[in-house]
Amino acid sequence: MAEEKKKRILRMTLIIIGIIAASLVLKKVMDEWTGFKKGMELLVSASAPIIAGFIIAFLMNPILVFFDRLFHTLFQDRLIRDKKKLHKVSRVLSIVLTLIVFMSAIAGLLSLVIPQMYDSIRTLIGNLEDYYNNIIEGKDKLFNWFVKLEIVSEEDVKEFIDSVYKNMTDWVNKQVLPNMDKVVLNIGSGVIGGLKFIYNFLIGIIVSVYVMASKEYLASRCKKTVYAIFKIKNANLFLDGVSVVNEVFSKFINGKILDSVIIGLITFIFTSILQMPYAVLISVIIGVTNIIPFFGPIIGAIPCFFIVLIEDPLMSLILLVLILLIQQFDGNILGPKILGDAIGISSFWVLVSVVVGGGLFGFFGMLLGVPVFTCFYIYINRVCTMRLKEKNIISHTREFETIKRIDEATGEPIYKTEEELDIRFKKKTPEEKQAEKEKRHAGKHHKKEAVVPEKETEEPSLTDLHEAEIAAARHDGE
Repeated sequence: MAEEKKKRILRMTLIIIGIIAASLVLKKVMDEWTGFKKGMELLVSASAPIIAGFIIAFLMNPILVFFDRLFHTLFQDRLIRDKKKLHKVSRVLSIVLTLIVFMSAIAGLLSLVIPQMYDSIRTLIGNLEDYYNNIIEGKDKLFNWFVKLEIVSEEDVKEFIDSVYKNMTDWVNKQVLPNMDKVVLNIGSGVIGGLKFIYNFLIGIIVSVYVMASKEYLASRCKKTVYAIFKIKNANLFLDGVSVVNEVFSKFINGKILDSVIIGLITFIFTSILQMPYAVLISVIIGVTNIIPFFGPIIGAIPCFFIVLIEDPLMSLILLVLILLIQQFDGNILGPKILGDAIGISSFWVLVSVVVGGGLFGFFGMLLGVPVFTCFYIYINRVCTMRLKEKNIISHTREFETIKRIDEATGEPIYKTEEELDIRFKKKTPEEKQAEKEKRHAGKHHKKEAVVPEKETEEPSLTDLHEAEIAAARHDGE
């Protein structure tokens, strides 16, 4: 016992020292955050093509697995009997066909979208003068209506117009013109960023080929390293976690991309049927922003609404209703069918993961916050289940809804009474509701009867007494 106590004290001491050391390191990193951040950005920028290659290989892996199985089924025991040769031939053909499918899909999508987007943007820019005139005309009608109804006077309208013009002039002279160099610099940075993206993508395609060709070798090397560093139990837990992460991310990302493509196509079909302006541009915006869970539809609807509002105010309202209906269809029917149990968390945790992820890491935090949080959620749930089983306590979450507490002596759950369950959870049957209604009605009727006062015996007045005395005297005289 003494030896065990010493070990426990030593373990706790080491944990406290580790926490203090980690806190000091974190404080130092936060103090030098600018340099640390620049170093991380430089590292990510240098390794961007490699990261892009792994991401592309991850996205193409389902297609690769499909072709790999197909060629194994076709060639095994028929054309190629050697398993190593069969694996090489099947993998080469699968990689080639996967790249063809992937690049064809991207090329086809770009060939359909870019010309239509170019026409939509060109039309939008070409009609800016008409949009400006429409705004001025609407403003004049609105002010005339105000003046006609005597809501404001003509002097107030002129004063308001002069103040708006003055504010716009000051904004252009003080904010826009002095910062034109920054605008040009941002445009140049955007062009350079676009070229760098194309470079990373092309190098990433090459890297993805190597990753797909040797994915089993890379996985085996990583697995060997994990077992060399950690204990067997911890290594198994780590590899199980990696497997869960791979499954969650692959299902979520691939499913979300497919879901967004379908939503974009549905939006294009309905906007074309309604002859809505800029149908392709709207469909692309809705499809791209739909990748972001929860807030994606809202983010996409706002610019689309204003784009159509300038052209046709009535159509902008119809567009909002259409987007609402499409998103209801996506959230309740299409999304669950495609994603299935890939998320496995409630809407509340989806909201939390998107808000926190977006606040910490921007767009990519909003995009990947849900699968990352799902992985943590699964890990915490497994740890809690394992600890509860070690304590011989039930581990099903539903059971805890009816448990009041756990008995400290026996470890057995103490459930809520039937009265508590009836009050908090159980719904009353129609018969019980009718009986309660009749009882309440009978109580009200009894209360009314109790309130009605009894008729009191009226006391005879003086006139009545006098008349009674006269009548008695006559009776005696007779």
